[in-house]
Amino acid sequence: MLSRSVADALAGELPVAGRLVPVVIDGNESSESDEYFVYLVERIVDCLDTRRSSKPKKTTGEITKAVFLPDALPAELPAFRVPQYRGGVYWNGWAVDCLVELLGDDIEARLVWSEDPSLTPHPNPWGF
Repeated sequence: MLSRSVADALAGELPVAGRLVPVVIDGNESSESDEYFVYLVERIVDCLDTRRSSKPKKTTGEITKAVFLPDALPAELPAFRVPQYRGGVYWNGWAVDCLVELLGDDIEARLVWSEDPSLTPHPNPWGF
């Protein structure tokens, strides 16, 4: 969910991977009903290294440990999904940096994967 100001700031980057859908609040007749958007990430990219990643959980499809194929990773997209876990959205680092710059402490960035061995992925990236 993105506010209008965040959606406007990222308007040039977001459409390549999905679309913004206005949030309509039932019974809200004020202009606030067009101030928030759900970003529906529609791009599905087969870039998961299934041999090195954890198997998707049977109930949710969640992948606890994701390892990506560097040559297949869509670095140009702000966010993407993988066929093995369509319910999850992965954000690329440059897009996360933009969101953190816009939102500051209002967002928590969790590293899922990196080619840099000095960086440690979050142990529970999907846990809330």
